Amino acid sequence: MARSLTSGAAGADVRRRDFLLGVTASAVLGLAGPLRSFASPPAARKVPLIDVHHHWYDMALLRSWGRDSFDPGWTTEASLATMDEAGVTTAMLSITMPGVWKSSDVAGSVRLARSCNEGMAQAVREHPGRFGLIAALPLPQIDASLAEIDYAFSTLNADAIGVLSSYEGQYLGDPRFAPVLEELNRRHAVLYVHPMAPSCCTGLVPAMGAGALEAPTDTTRTIMSLLASGTLSRLANIQIVLGAGGGVLPFVGERLIAGAVQAGSKAPPGQQALFSAEALRGALDRLYLDTAGITNPADWAAVMNFTTPARLMFGTDFPFNTSASCLSQLRAMEQRVGLDARAVVAIEYANAQRLFAKRLGAAPA
Repeated sequence: MARSLTSGAAGADVRRRDFLLGVTASAVLGLAGPLRSFASPPAARKVPLIDVHHHWYDMALLRSWGRDSFDPGWTTEASLATMDEAGVTTAMLSITMPGVWKSSDVAGSVRLARSCNEGMAQAVREHPGRFGLIAALPLPQIDASLAEIDYAFSTLNADAIGVLSSYEGQYLGDPRFAPVLEELNRRHAVLYVHPMAPSCCTGLVPAMGAGALEAPTDTTRTIMSLLASGTLSRLANIQIVLGAGGGVLPFVGERLIAGAVQAGSKAPPGQQALFSAEALRGALDRLYLDTAGITNPADWAAVMNFTTPARLMFGTDFPFNTSASCLSQLRAMEQRVGLDARAVVAIEYANAQRLFAKRLGAAPA
């Protein structure tokens, strides 16, 4: 895992909104100027700004969560307005937790994944250049998910596949998910992993929403499972993006490597190379992280010691944060550590351009 800087230096619920807005306020306080200080409409910007963590909703999705009366603040118009305020040129649309899956309605979950993907694809078509598509899967239904992968890429022109960090207590390194990951590896696909609040732990401290600890921790659990199974080392063609800075992964990465090395000692001889410390570090080095919710000094320091600007991308978690507030936070952190212009360009758009080149065009050299 990289150790140096480049250059000078519960679900979509009200409690989650309150937590994230609290993070926004604390991060901006004393570190950035007015929230509009970095805002400019796309036409006035000379360079792109790409948001890779930007959520889409419709009423069918909200009804599946039992939240008909909850307004998450998402419409196409609201999305474009917050993007224009900060000068975001393109936002990659995805589904937030708890996703499309309901074990009590398997067929309905499969239909919901398709309808959400078609809804996001429609927004992409209606606003060329403004949106990209990270398609949802009806996991843990494997056959239906494989069919949705094919439909998403071949018919909807999706840019990536989006999954949650866990499903029914099972993490992505579990053998049941292997066919899906192997198909994505075969396609050299981008896989966006969004945190999930696992049912085991969401009520441990009733006064706190799951977004405060359990969701970011769940992202780390799924990476632990991918390391311990050898999947992350073996399937090197998948480009994995972890939402919200990878959760607590930057703080515990070395511990996970040590644990996976030990787990690999029991692997068959032909697979033990997947569990060498070098292979595991290389696998972690391939991960991309987005900046949603992590633009505060403590988190930023950990992330920048874990990886480099070449693996970071701007993310907002809209509608739970505004694009302008997130950009202000990001710029404050970039200035705080003295990142050079090349690193800033990488985080704000060039890394995303390379990752989503079919949609966004060639990135700067």
